[in-house]
Amino acid sequence: MLNIQLDVARADYRRCVEVLLPQLVEHCAAKTAPNETDRFLAGLGTEAVPAACALLDEMSADDKDRMVVWLVSAHEERMRNSANRHLAELFGASIIRIGHFAAVDRPGSRLALLAEQVDIDYAALLRSSVVSDGIERIGSEYGILKSAAKLAVQMGAHLSGESLEKQGLLLLNSQKVKQRLMDALQDAVRQAGLDVELESVTAERAAAILLPQSGTAPIPGSFEERMMQRLADKAAALRNGR
Repeated sequence: MLNIQLDVARADYRRCVEVLLPQLVEHCAAKTAPNETDRFLAGLGTEAVPAACALLDEMSADDKDRMVVWLVSAHEERMRNSANRHLAELFGASIIRIGHFAAVDRPGSRLALLAEQVDIDYAALLRSSVVSDGIERIGSEYGILKSAAKLAVQMGAHLSGESLEKQGLLLLNSQKVKQRLMDALQDAVRQAGLDVELESVTAERAAAILLPQSGTAPIPGSFEERMMQRLADKAAALRNGR
């Protein structure tokens, strides 16, 4: 399996909050066995979004990124399903499937999106129109690369599983193919409510990118507690006209 890392060039934090937070509040309010955070957000109701938007002007770049991480974690299934739908549309079949989707706050105020547990039908990938079109668009100055890519496609049915994975990785990371991959995932996350602009995509073997394990909190609980308190304070200030 592979992991796919999407580096974010820009995020519209306010838009992310306006789209994703109301759905999170509704989800929390509908829970039959809510935890403390669920009850808090449900209690804020319609005050949650204006309070969070007002907080953005006071937050550091790192805290804004952590807020996006928190929102993506809460909407993981929505993000993953949107990404898989768009990938199926791109390749014409369910050739690439993401098992888990997350956002990570990188050092130096860098936000990344991570698709992990990515399952790929490499034989079908090599036969796909996306790959064949990408190979044809390789310029004449890269004739050796173009010939090698064509040979990989022709030999696909005869390659071992490990060799198929290597060739699939090479093609996914080729400029023409990965641009279409990034465009599809860009549309997917925006449709899911995450307003970000992607700048690069990299496919790597699963061990090459360290990701949080599925089911664990991607951000420290202390940040969530602090965010809840700040939201409560800001909501109170808004109610009091301050």
